[in-house]
Amino acid sequence: MIRPIITALFFFATIGIESAQAQQTVTFKKFVPFKQIVTGIDFYASNRQVIAAYEKPAAEAMNRLKTLFGAELPKGAIFICSTLEQKDSIYEPMVLKQGYSWMLSANTPEVRVQETMARMKSQMGGQIPAEILERIKNRPSEMMADAEKQMATAVTQQIAYAVIQTMLDKELKYRSSRLDDMGKSPLPDWLDIGIASYASGEPQSVAFLQQHMDQTFPMEDVVAMSRPFVASSSSDQGRGGGGGGGGMSRMGGGDSGGQGGGGFPQGMPQGMPQGMGQGMPQGGSGGRVTNGGGGFGGNGGRGGGQRNLPKDEQDRMLFDGQASTFFSYLIEKIGIEKVKQLVKQAVEGKESREFITQPDVLGTDFTKIEEDWVNWVKTLKAPQTMRMANQGPF
Repeated sequence: MIRPIITALFFFATIGIESAQAQQTVTFKKFVPFKQIVTGIDFYASNRQVIAAYEKPAAEAMNRLKTLFGAELPKGAIFICSTLEQKDSIYEPMVLKQGYSWMLSANTPEVRVQETMARMKSQMGGQIPAEILERIKNRPSEMMADAEKQMATAVTQQIAYAVIQTMLDKELKYRSSRLDDMGKSPLPDWLDIGIASYASGEPQSVAFLQQHMDQTFPMEDVVAMSRPFVASSSSDQGRGGGGGGGGMSRMGGGDSGGQGGGGFPQGMPQGMPQGMGQGMPQGGSGGRVTNGGGGFGGNGGRGGGQRNLPKDEQDRMLFDGQASTFFSYLIEKIGIEKVKQLVKQAVEGKESREFITQPDVLGTDFTKIEEDWVNWVKTLKAPQTMRMANQGPF
């Protein structure tokens, strides 16, 4: 009789311990949790100041997504890394086991400087020239602030991708390594880009698009085609690729360190944001040539020679610019309620063109639709942020 009682007591004690353990929130030793600062998002960072630049953009992005998809959005976690040690400590499967549907990570400008320094040391035999070190110490605060702003914009776009995929596929656990996996979204590629742009409040690649309107894809094709593939490169691999921390790329088959990412919106790969200077695309004037020409609020080619932008990157930037501006154009012309119907029908597998050409939407003449969109794009003011692409990261 005593033995069964002892066994029962042991059983219930074990259940109690397991229940208590289940109720405990797992902590990530190198991060401080900031819960529900933004509804539906938990932040992890060194301190509150680190996430300040992300709070308002993330809140606005979630509110815009609620406008499109309703109030119940899947919950996610965003890790903001202030050190390389933090970045390397993130283990995404463990994060997702804490009840999050999706997770993203971003690196502060300081971490991206550290990454660049590490690459330079490996390329220079462990010694960085004194001139470069001096530039590191005296890097413009405006440049760092601009880089942080760009990163916050990129994260808000990523939030949209993560929410769309996990909301429409309840079994999916979204990792940053999926950022470039278009196939996980049930929506047409152009709508993924358009919704992400809407969530961030900033259409993508506007200046580049405006300078290359004579080279765009037919808009009738854009609403049906796959987003142009961009092959990964060794330089992308060196910018933090692999999907483990700081995933900053989107679509094309993998993250930019993996299966062919090649760039977050506006052609930005996983490395430093453009404002940190990685010799990244800056628009161009005349032909498909960049790094000069003043695109994206560019610098007129100061500080270095131009480089040709590979055709796949050009096509990606044109597609992103067309998709994001056409989505904004639709909202302005037909209103958000009609756009919500478009998204709903797309989820159901119906073609975008079929909806857009309805008489009570934009009409049946797609040539006229495209002409009106082109004239509307010409009136847009491209974002003006400081770009340092040809000056190096410091």
